[in-house]
Amino acid sequence: MYDCTEYRFDELATIKYGKNQKAVESPEGTIPIYGTGGLMGYATKPLYEKPSVLIGRKGTINKVKFTDRPFWTVDTLFYTEINENIVFPKFLFYKLSLVNFMNYNEGTTIPSLRTETLNRLVFDIPNLEVQKKIITVLSSLDDKIELNNRINDNLAA
Repeated sequence: MYDCTEYRFDELATIKYGKNQKAVESPEGTIPIYGTGGLMGYATKPLYEKPSVLIGRKGTINKVKFTDRPFWTVDTLFYTEINENIVFPKFLFYKLSLVNFMNYNEGTTIPSLRTETLNRLVFDIPNLEVQKKIITVLSSLDDKIELNNRINDNLAA
């Protein structure tokens, strides 16, 4: 096993709110615009350019996403500015993928999360060297799954 240190979420990342996409959305855009349901369109400029974990704020709150490209998020989706001195963005994505965010739902009719609630979550985080090894294994599995899905789609067509 490996040694871990406990960190509150607000030590690992700063949660940011998405913004309305109307001013940047364009058919000529190349920057993906994400909402809680996934890709919504394309923008002419990014909201954020570094790797980030995207967390649903309203609606679909139980599916975190990872992006390592410039992007825009709408206001129903949080994005994160990650403290890379402590955690690799991809490792944080894998760690957050294990969380059942429905357990932290604060909405009455529409599932909702608040930054205050997320910031109080505590995670065991190994050192960066161990994180890198874990990312290598899990990313390799993700690549194989994606390839199998493409093969299945081709066979179905």
